[in-house]
Amino acid sequence: MSNAGEFSSSSVSYTGQSAQPRPIHFEWRKWVAENVALEREPGFIIAHMVKSGFDQETATREVREAMGHPYVAALRKVMAAVAPTKDDQAEYKLKKRDWVLKCHLLNARQSPGFGKIARLRRPSRQQFLDEYYALSRPVVIEGAMDDWDLSTRWSLENLKARFGSRVVEVQANRSADAQYERNAAKLKTQMPFAQFVDIVQTAGESNNYYMTGGNSGRNWEALREIWEDVPLLSEYLATDPNNPGFLWIGPAGTVTPLHHDLTNGLLAQVRGRKLFRLVSPFEISSVYNDQHCFSQIDLDRPDPERFPLFKDVAVHEVALNPGELLLVPVGWWHYVRALDESVMITFNNFPFRNEFGSFYSTY
Repeated sequence: MSNAGEFSSSSVSYTGQSAQPRPIHFEWRKWVAENVALEREPGFIIAHMVKSGFDQETATREVREAMGHPYVAALRKVMAAVAPTKDDQAEYKLKKRDWVLKCHLLNARQSPGFGKIARLRRPSRQQFLDEYYALSRPVVIEGAMDDWDLSTRWSLENLKARFGSRVVEVQANRSADAQYERNAAKLKTQMPFAQFVDIVQTAGESNNYYMTGGNSGRNWEALREIWEDVPLLSEYLATDPNNPGFLWIGPAGTVTPLHHDLTNGLLAQVRGRKLFRLVSPFEISSVYNDQHCFSQIDLDRPDPERFPLFKDVAVHEVALNPGELLLVPVGWWHYVRALDESVMITFNNFPFRNEFGSFYSTY
């Protein structure tokens, strides 16, 4: 930014035919003074004036006089004193972001299909990409798992017979920690797989023990043969031997609270049913995101007094049945409750761009 003492008409960059001279009046002098006070480049001010019909000599003189005028100098000093702080600027940027997202949300709500998760039978890869993945639209896919034949092979009794002696990692004592998902690393424990299956089958409805994707670091090796059973969903996924998928096994009643992921995810429900509640990323300013990817909202007991903005949030609900897939796009908030003893696999090895974590930042 040029200062008054650094002014030079050589900073002017303007090409075109010579403009006819025109007289300058009070409103133009006020405009020049305002732009000088705002520290606009002299060349920009002069070029604009020339394009508006002033000759370059007049424009240059007016800008030079404004830059040296004591009234304008005093105005610049006052403006500097009341300039927004970094915190004010950050708040302004967040308000602008929220306004843009609100516009998108209001547009989306005009659709008769708003609030409904589409169901399709085995869409092609191109349709999946064009109409859902690239547009960040959730979708349930039916029929893609028809040839898996895992309903029997992956019964808990069969899995127990095959892998019962293997030591696996699970989350335990979740019921004793209200922040069990945020504190998942502290709740990790190891036990024979047979013991874990016994807990799942006798727990009734419980959120206390759960094998989650967060336990996969150890379980990929402990249950390595299990992935040989999983046919590749080549219509939607790419082969990645280093990323076969993530296992989720637990009794009815396991809950993953409202959060978002840093990638797109394809969720394959093998056994049992799960209830999903999804919230559009356009609603981010109303879901009370307070730590990393978590929301403070308990979707089972939302508190309108603590979280008044959430009352207007649209929650999209869908039950995922055995043999169905669900695309959860990156940034979509989602809550998950197992309605039955459940076995699910999640994948993120798409053949499309799915790396968004490297430029993720928290506020």
